[in-house]
Amino acid sequence: MDPGAAARDSSPATDRSNRVIAAITDSWDHPRTTVGVSILCDWAARGGVSPAALLRGSHIDAATLADPHALIEAQQEIAVIRNLVAAFGDRPGLGVELGRHYHLTAYGYFGYLLAACASVREITEKGLQYALLTFAFSTMAAQVADHRRYVLALTADDVPADVRRFVVERDVAATVQMQREIFPGANTVPLREVRLAFAVDEARRPAVYWDHFRVPVSGSRPRTELVFDEAYLDQVPPMANRHTAQLMLAQCERIRAERLHRTGVAARVRAYLLDQSALDLTLEEVAERLHYAPRTLRRHLEHEGTTFRAVLAEVRRSVAENLLRDPAVPRYEIARRLGYQEWSSLARARRRWQAEATTSRR
Repeated sequence: MDPGAAARDSSPATDRSNRVIAAITDSWDHPRTTVGVSILCDWAARGGVSPAALLRGSHIDAATLADPHALIEAQQEIAVIRNLVAAFGDRPGLGVELGRHYHLTAYGYFGYLLAACASVREITEKGLQYALLTFAFSTMAAQVADHRRYVLALTADDVPADVRRFVVERDVAATVQMQREIFPGANTVPLREVRLAFAVDEARRPAVYWDHFRVPVSGSRPRTELVFDEAYLDQVPPMANRHTAQLMLAQCERIRAERLHRTGVAARVRAYLLDQSALDLTLEEVAERLHYAPRTLRRHLEHEGTTFRAVLAEVRRSVAENLLRDPAVPRYEIARRLGYQEWSSLARARRRWQAEATTSRR
């Protein structure tokens, strides 16, 4: 036996164990693309439940599911998840059934960033740093634990209880799916165990647990965890490319900054405006409805990197695109709904929005 190896193995556990590698710092309550909801709707449709049934009460227009630039709020996706759980039953394994359909390509720039990273350690760091670009509701933390294990822990205590198991299962399954697509081939991802914070009835254990994870799955644990070999952190993805990673990193940072501006007070203003029958409101009127002094509201929005005018324009643009998809709605009614006196004013605004959108994507 190598004495050096023995000495290394007998070193204090605290030297390398329970060491946090990275953790999510952003709240799950952030805007996200409609791709996640689109996956839910496609899966449900194959089971005989229409997209209209899944979208009921979410205030999501079915036509926006095909728009790669459309954003929805997290609470809107939760409304869709509630409808899905009601339609298919709140059964164990349902989230896993959905999560394995969240392929790497569903995440856009974020997915390409992970594939181009130099190691699993970097994938972990960047993945949790830019988790706001995903559809996750779990708060995640990665650490090196005892017995030479790398553990990714997930908690969702602040997620509504009626959808908590589903979203945790989906997050766990989607995380494994992404890693297997980054490292294609049998046994390239050394997943050793899945631990779930909720109870698992051994007599009614869903088959999808084994079918997807292919490792032991236990329930009633202190927290939900994916357990890997520690050496996995040093594994190099087959498509690693530092130049592509740098390009994708810049894009992810830009998108994260944009979406952060859509949270907090700005999100409250946006949600209020979306519920109004006409968008000819002033900052003072909205401030009064939301119980802010106008100056305070203005200051909050500036702190979040936006203005009332910018939020109003964004909401008008979103509402306009939805209404214009319905040929039965007269143009004058669309203009009135958006707070314009006549169609020509709205037409000019649309040309400006389109020019701004083209510039922002360059």
